[in-house]
Amino acid sequence: MYSVLTITLFTSLFPIFWTISTSFKKRVDTFALPPKFFNFSPTMDNYKKLFSDPTFVKVYLNTILFTLGAAFLSICIGSLAAYALARNPRFRGKATFEILLILLRAMPGVVLIVPLYDLCSKLHLLGELPVLITIITVFNLPFTIWMLTPFFAAIPIELEEAGMVDGLSTWQIFRQIVMPLALPGISAAAIFLSLLTWNEFLVPVILGDQSTQTLPVLISGFISARTLDWGPMAAASSLAIIPIAVLTVFVQRKLVVGLSLGALKE
Repeated sequence: MYSVLTITLFTSLFPIFWTISTSFKKRVDTFALPPKFFNFSPTMDNYKKLFSDPTFVKVYLNTILFTLGAAFLSICIGSLAAYALARNPRFRGKATFEILLILLRAMPGVVLIVPLYDLCSKLHLLGELPVLITIITVFNLPFTIWMLTPFFAAIPIELEEAGMVDGLSTWQIFRQIVMPLALPGISAAAIFLSLLTWNEFLVPVILGDQSTQTLPVLISGFISARTLDWGPMAAASSLAIIPIAVLTVFVQRKLVVGLSLGALKE
């Protein structure tokens, strides 16, 4: 078991190690054969090249705003829909609605991006960050609802009835009782939504422009028909890992608890 886990861990982490180590290599070390794993002189030139370009800082901020905005909206809207599904399990069409949610999330994004591009083009909304946030929020809503519904369903209805007895409104019950109890599940959903949005490529590259460029689009720009600038690309990729890694570390306990609880629900 430990051998399998060790091999799996090595396989998963080696690309990250190679990306980070490449970001500190000179161009000649990047193409060295046999590859240099540790026996090279580290340099910060690749990072200096990135930060000397003001475009990179703007792109980094765009990606943060894009991720936070989409995750926040998805959680706000998705939690309301998931709570409605959890507390009304017998309404007509519930099974069909849940199947449609899964089908919508499984549908390739390229199927929807073409008509969306045509629509945004006619409305002169291309290259607008709020539009990108709204579209990716709609894309993520099925996953959010599907993931949060079991957590709300697991909360005892008696707690809400006790809140009604105390004179709380439906909104107050949802905000003061239900949301705190569902926080582990919400944290887990927020992490996955952040990962999905942070790594999103299709929506920003098709519906965005230079002013709304995000990190995945910027990183792909280091690849051209004639060359591939490994050093700056590895540096940009390494910096792209940091926010998600920090977020995961800070909410790790809630993430594990949320996933564990979700695994026990029907």
